[in-house]
Amino acid sequence: MLGTCMLIGDGILTPAISVLSAMDGVRAPFPSFNKTWVETLSAVVLIFLFLLQKYGTSRVSFLFSPIMGAWTLCTPIVGIYSIIHNYPSIFKALSPHYIVQFFLRNGKSGWLLLGGTVLCITGSEAMFADLGHFNPRSIQIAFIFTIYPSLVLTYAGQTAYLIRNPNDHNDGFYKFIPTPVYWPIFIIATSAAIVASQSLISATFSVIKQSVVLDYFPRVKIVHTSPNNEGEVYSPEVNYILMILCVAVILIFGDGKDIGNAFGMAVSESHCSFDI
Repeated sequence: MLGTCMLIGDGILTPAISVLSAMDGVRAPFPSFNKTWVETLSAVVLIFLFLLQKYGTSRVSFLFSPIMGAWTLCTPIVGIYSIIHNYPSIFKALSPHYIVQFFLRNGKSGWLLLGGTVLCITGSEAMFADLGHFNPRSIQIAFIFTIYPSLVLTYAGQTAYLIRNPNDHNDGFYKFIPTPVYWPIFIIATSAAIVASQSLISATFSVIKQSVVLDYFPRVKIVHTSPNNEGEVYSPEVNYILMILCVAVILIFGDGKDIGNAFGMAVSESHCSFDI
């Protein structure tokens, strides 16, 4: 039950932090576009996304694969470019020697600093819920051969950039993107954030449906939005509660760091609960 609760919390925080982080990219080319406008625009995007849930994902799901394919292809290419131009030796970081030195140098505070790296693996906990849509083998193949290499190259590229430009640590992603491809990457990043949000929203519906069947959750209306896919479900009550909470998180917290802290805790608890 704890894992289920944390996954539901993840379904609130993932759309908020994903869309907010993506939309924050508007501020780099347009400094006058202040934080309030970013939060408002993010809230509008999320409201629109939640209002579309009643129609199911089957009508637009054909776009998900190309969007995520573009995301997993483009960001590592930018990462490789950054590695070559900024710090080609970045892959030395794969050696366990450096993490040992990190803990020896920082002691207890090193563990606190390392907590932020949990955000690097967010989304993997949703794979447990996605078992209702895909078999384990397909998830394993997709993760090992596409997602994992893409993440390593992207994060390595950002790190290489930050080694040369440490003052840009507050916006390490958009700052490391070359100017000629900034807007295409921004569009892809925003689209990928929406798809990631949809993934957690669908996962939340799926988990709640299973919990209702097991009498672990109050009875709510469950609608099957696809005649061909039994796992594609929608709950009006849950949908609008998630929408209100997502928008509230953005408008109340606003700062991605605060949401990220809560996000990291939810993901950590989800992983621990599922592992147990």
